[in-house]
Amino acid sequence: MRAGWLCLAAAAALTPLVSGCGGVSAPAAAGVGDELTVYTSLPLHGSGAPVARQVLGGEKVALADAGGRAGRFRINIFALDDSSPKSGQWDPGATASNATTAAQENTTIAYIGDLDSGATAVSLPLINAAGILQVSPVSPYVGLTSSTDAGEDEPDRFYMTGTRNFVRLAPGDLVEAAAQVRLLRLLHVRRVYVANDLDPFNVPLAELVAGAAHRAGIEVIADDGVDTTTATTFTGEVEKIASSGAQALFYSGAAGPGATAFLQELHSADPSLLISGSSTMDGATLASELGAQGGTVYRTTPTLAPAMYPPAAARVLQEFERRFREPSSPYVLYGYEAMSAVLAAVRAAGPRGNNRDAVIRHLFALRDRESVLGRYSVQPNGETTLSRYGIQRLEHGRLRFWRAVDIPPSQLP
Repeated sequence: MRAGWLCLAAAAALTPLVSGCGGVSAPAAAGVGDELTVYTSLPLHGSGAPVARQVLGGEKVALADAGGRAGRFRINIFALDDSSPKSGQWDPGATASNATTAAQENTTIAYIGDLDSGATAVSLPLINAAGILQVSPVSPYVGLTSSTDAGEDEPDRFYMTGTRNFVRLAPGDLVEAAAQVRLLRLLHVRRVYVANDLDPFNVPLAELVAGAAHRAGIEVIADDGVDTTTATTFTGEVEKIASSGAQALFYSGAAGPGATAFLQELHSADPSLLISGSSTMDGATLASELGAQGGTVYRTTPTLAPAMYPPAAARVLQEFERRFREPSSPYVLYGYEAMSAVLAAVRAAGPRGNNRDAVIRHLFALRDRESVLGRYSVQPNGETTLSRYGIQRLEHGRLRFWRAVDIPPSQLP
């Protein structure tokens, strides 16, 4: 089902790079001159816009810090909107159109995006077919890089050329699942109920949490799907969870009216139940709608407290605030490093900095890179070695940073 939907979304782009959803024509030429373009695709409308502005601002600060150049190459940034102004959500058609635009422009050297895993699943096959480097600040879905608990033929079906071109900066689902289980242990939870919103990009995280919890000796009472997209009342589901003996609920899903109603009903039925949401839940919505549940609501997030980043991060955050006249968040740092890593790869390629294959190889060759996010290396599957994850707690109507957990590779499946 998911594979078919992605095929339709990609085909909607009407790009000559992809024939149907299975064939690939020759990638675009590698040599593209001395003036290069980095396309970035972000949700500039709706609930994702505040984070998108921070990421885009970070990218612009990084390019300005580099003087608009990487070696002898002049770099231009072109921002595209992957959201629907009507729905306020990312839009498959807009995403496919953005990726097609980047793929067909012969000066394109890299594509930064998208923020949503579903959007990246649409753009990645198109960008890969063109042989262009793609760097996502977030997009945590496990199937973009790994086959663990992923969909059919994933991740291979995203890489139509057979070559990896995608790097994700924020730790993905595997690290978040381990962080959720670490949270359960910190809260002395012995029995957990796992639920997801039936979104195919959120289900695997729930399965990863259930598996990791079981291996940690925590009883997983159930791993269920709850239709929070179309349903408005959840009496049956709430009764089942409240009477299950669970001490905590882990919910993998997006924030929205249905999710809010589900969690509010659950809290009314069992005020002592600990609720932990995934990073895909919008933090501001969660805080504003569930503020009365202070002390029992948690959320995992790839962002840390600003003071936990290297000293260079403080200057970047200050520069963002100076340039854009709005408060900064750690998402600025993800945008900054996405652009900085692209520029580093172009510089490392030397006179071949306008060769797409060379830039991809040099980005994947990054080792022990000192960045505003911390020191990291890029792994062959496109993950980085960044593995510190944040935990927020709802206090006085606001989600506040609580603590960070380090997830060693030995704790990942």
